[in-house]
Amino acid sequence: MKIQEVKNASPKEGVRLKIIEKIAVGSGGLTGFLGNVAVKSTAISFYQMMLGVNPALLGALLAVPRFWDAFTDPVMGRISDNFKSRFGRRRPFIFFGAILMGLSFGSIWMVPTGWSEYSIAAWFLVSSLIFYTCYTVFAVPFMSLTLEVSSDYDERTSVMGYTSFFSKLGELSYQWVVPIASISYFSSTIVGVQTVCWGLALFGMILCGCIPALFVKERYYELSQKKSAKVKKTTFVTAVKQTLNNRAFGILIGLTILQIIAGILGSSLDYYLLVYYMFDGDIGEGSKWKAILSSGYAIMGFVGIPIVLKWSKRTSKLKVLRGIYLLVILNSVMRWFLYQPGNSWIILLDPVIGSLFWIAVGTVKQSMMADICDQDEVEYGQRREGTFSSVFGWITKTALSLSFFASGVILEWIGFDVNLGGNQSSGTFLGMRLSMVLGGIVPSLMALVVLRYYPIDRKESEENKRILESRRGVV
Repeated sequence: MKIQEVKNASPKEGVRLKIIEKIAVGSGGLTGFLGNVAVKSTAISFYQMMLGVNPALLGALLAVPRFWDAFTDPVMGRISDNFKSRFGRRRPFIFFGAILMGLSFGSIWMVPTGWSEYSIAAWFLVSSLIFYTCYTVFAVPFMSLTLEVSSDYDERTSVMGYTSFFSKLGELSYQWVVPIASISYFSSTIVGVQTVCWGLALFGMILCGCIPALFVKERYYELSQKKSAKVKKTTFVTAVKQTLNNRAFGILIGLTILQIIAGILGSSLDYYLLVYYMFDGDIGEGSKWKAILSSGYAIMGFVGIPIVLKWSKRTSKLKVLRGIYLLVILNSVMRWFLYQPGNSWIILLDPVIGSLFWIAVGTVKQSMMADICDQDEVEYGQRREGTFSSVFGWITKTALSLSFFASGVILEWIGFDVNLGGNQSSGTFLGMRLSMVLGGIVPSLMALVVLRYYPIDRKESEENKRILESRRGVV
């Protein structure tokens, strides 16, 4: 049921959060980041390079739980939007989801290493399915909470900036799992990986994940309860259909899918190039430089976050994204020349430009999701951050699963053989380099075209805010 618009409403300033609350919101960004990337990044080193699981099989194993994760997201979103408790509709799931995430993440790496390849693969499949289910319980309500913390166009981007800051802390740490695990303190690298991963689970997932549940206010909770009594509830299928029919949301999903393609080809293939092309099959040395490179991205991210926030405030979110996509194309061309044997420290030029892309993804695009939720409330009269977050996760994680599988297939197709170490054929190395470079250029060119059709600019967002405040007051 669509709601009639109210014209000539006067806008009011949105909620300006205290820094301490922004930090509390942001801390969950570390948990969300680790939940999204830590399994995939560590599994390549641990299950494929150390335990010898075939890369194509590992790609399929990485894909399966993410399909399951994508299926559970819409269900969790629906539950979160309609849940009632004295603690709110998001916070209980965030709290218990973070705890379950940490416990299940640690169990992934406790596989008996003497098992056969297929038994090891089965352990990974089952344990990662459990982990991604727990990740859904945390991530969907947490993302919904970040979308409803403020109603102000620029303040929303600022909130996402804090979330991105903590995500960068995750980026600074997650690729150091193998290098730290390789030090002589541990009896073996495998034991080191297990120990370090439990450290990530306890601090990065359980501790940081619980903070938003304990210290962040759900400002839309009472409003959602009042609206649920006045507006006829839609069915689950209808809610998903209305979400998918939102033009701005569809475009944002398209942009994110293109980002996933570029990211998977970049972050996966650059790791293989570091290990096998630049360091002649030395996993320890290649992993160390992958960690250094990721740390470079994180450090430049800390520098870039205030730049992107200021850029967005002075212009608009759309103009920031256009500029970022042009920089990604430039960065992709640079990578062809940077990733060469003997270039070691020169590859740190990569994150100088490339880091801005991931900042924009974590701040500007997530802030755009909050604007879309306002537009949906204008049209249908309901606050459905959970539904939007979950459908967004459902589609993007399905694309992510296909990308994981595709990266393994690409490696097989170009002739990669783990048993050859650094003695891969010249054609294999050429295929890796072309896939990495074109994987950044082509999706970015397509994104620039798609972005032309995005309908919510600053003016439209502020108009939606005026309409909503005239109906139900300032949140």
